Amino acid sequence: MSFKDFINHERKLDKVIRFSAKGRIKDQTVAEHLFHASLYAMIMADLEKQMGNDVDVERLLRATLIHDLEESVTGDIIFDFKHSDERVAQDIKDLGQKFFQDIVAHLPEGLSKNYTELWTNAKDENKIEGRIMHAADRFEALAYAMEEREMGNKNFDVIIEKLLAELKGMRLKSINMLLAGMGL
Repeated sequence: MSFKDFINHERKLDKVIRFSAKGRIKDQTVAEHLFHASLYAMIMADLEKQMGNDVDVERLLRATLIHDLEESVTGDIIFDFKHSDERVAQDIKDLGQKFFQDIVAHLPEGLSKNYTELWTNAKDENKIEGRIMHAADRFEALAYAMEEREMGNKNFDVIIEKLLAELKGMRLKSINMLLAGMGL
């Protein structure tokens, strides 16, 4: 195992295309998604802190940066398939964790366990960091879908509706502020 193997895996994320089952005008890679989701997570964390909430921003950003690392092996699994059945969703999560652990096993000693814990708890809805990460992940998908629609791609209309409904149902004032700032 070597750090070079880790680099070889993570560098694949700039080739893995998201929303692969949808007709797209402009492709988006998982690497692009991770950057944008991390930026939105940072903004949301800062807004939540301004409102008096205690947010571990470093933990949040670390988790957001690595939350889809396993997709360097699995590719971007189609959302409707992934969530078509609870057992399918759990099996995919379990396999994703195995692939994630295999990837981070190539890191210098001591990092693998910490990163696996971050990945495992990235979307823990019982913690504000998990709620923010989940919201940032969905908000990023919404921003991409809206960009596609603005370019004339109607394939993303249903996705936009689903994402908006999900985001509006989250218990975060910061996501409501971002949505309002976009006129949504």
